[in-house]
Amino acid sequence: MPAWDRRPTSQLAKQREAAVRTQVVDAVAPFSPFWRARLKSLGRTATQSSTLDGLSQLPAVGERDVCPDGDPAGAAALVLQAGESGFALHAQGPVLRRALARRLARPGTYRAVVEADTRPTSYVWAGQGLRFPVASTRSDLDLVARAGARLWQLLGLTGADVVVSGLPTLPTASVQALQLGALGAGAPLLAPGDDVDDLAAALKLVPVTVLALPSATAATTLDDLDDLGVDLSALTTLLLVGAPYDDERAGVRAALTRIGVPDRCLVLAAHVPDGHRLAWAECRESAGRTGLHTYPDLDLVQMVDPETGEAADRGAREVVVTQLGFRGTALLRWRTGDVADNVTADPCPSCGRTVPRVVGLRSGALVPLLALRNGTRAVDVRAVAGALVGRADVQDFRIVLGPSARDGADEVIVHVVPPAAADPSDVAVAVARDVRAAAGLLPTQVVVAADGVLPTDGAPVSRRVLQR
Repeated sequence: MPAWDRRPTSQLAKQREAAVRTQVVDAVAPFSPFWRARLKSLGRTATQSSTLDGLSQLPAVGERDVCPDGDPAGAAALVLQAGESGFALHAQGPVLRRALARRLARPGTYRAVVEADTRPTSYVWAGQGLRFPVASTRSDLDLVARAGARLWQLLGLTGADVVVSGLPTLPTASVQALQLGALGAGAPLLAPGDDVDDLAAALKLVPVTVLALPSATAATTLDDLDDLGVDLSALTTLLLVGAPYDDERAGVRAALTRIGVPDRCLVLAAHVPDGHRLAWAECRESAGRTGLHTYPDLDLVQMVDPETGEAADRGAREVVVTQLGFRGTALLRWRTGDVADNVTADPCPSCGRTVPRVVGLRSGALVPLLALRNGTRAVDVRAVAGALVGRADVQDFRIVLGPSARDGADEVIVHVVPPAAADPSDVAVAVARDVRAAAGLLPTQVVVAADGVLPTDGAPVSRRVLQR
């Protein structure tokens, strides 16, 4: 059989269909309290939703769907809850046969196999507007490590590369993916954290060839390390964690030039979508030009309309992820808050890999962190748009995010066009009330506009959300 990243499209499609069916029928539908209730409310069975077409018909969900009252404890309903009897009914044949065979010799071994597949043992933090733990079983961690070995292949790294991580020492999926990736690849990794002094001290101890930094602060960190006298001339790869924007990548390249790092050092990106546990990455051959490579046997990546969460096939759309083979927190059609231009199954023009690639991804674009006048917070613009879509008293709208000309504080301004017969004051009050209920904050201002004069400047995040 060809390698995981070289299989023909027909073979990948067959493998993915089987993985989706197993995940939906034998894991999520019977053992996830959230999805058991949701499928029932939608009037759908697990079998109807276990094909690629059937899964695509399910509305995408995010943290506000799981925790509608804003209490992150609701995310526990995503964790699969299976006992020994459930394991016997739904476990994969080889795993079940091995467990039963061991049980004959040592009765306690059966429970150990069940718990390895079903009991959460590790947690990382996720969430955008909320903050909640994502649970992993021992078998989940094996999947992350296996994907991590593939990550090293994508990045063109070997066991001879020495990796130093400047990521914050927080229990996040990005930190876990990097650490388990090094374990899976059998490569050395030193993780002193994001404190510049500690990072500089670590870099002076080892002959680093790969430096991993958060994409948002990488350029500043490089300048700080140079000021502290750190020699990065042996660096061959700078790994930006968090899907850098174009200006962030340009700033990093400029910083590398300033501090004298040779041109042979490639700037590549790796990104773990919110809620997911696997790091997508750019291949070394592309030098960051062909998008993020995914794992077709471990996740299914689709695109939806950012406003409605329904399937869409054109324009900037939100990335949704379905995890395949995971047994702790199991996600189906999970809204990541990331916006991308496309998900393509065409072979990578640089490396020839046949895995799907996410092209033009903007991390967290739909849940930006804004410095509002009442404090800094993540604002879920999907929820703001959700309060406006389909209203009888709103014909069209725009959501404008950006700094105020008066004091520089970020603002959320909602422009609406009501029908001719509607009272503008009533519409503005109703819109503000519903936005607060859906998104947890009052808009800075609700502007009632005439048809045809809605703002269109700025970079569109989705069709009707603008960032100045």
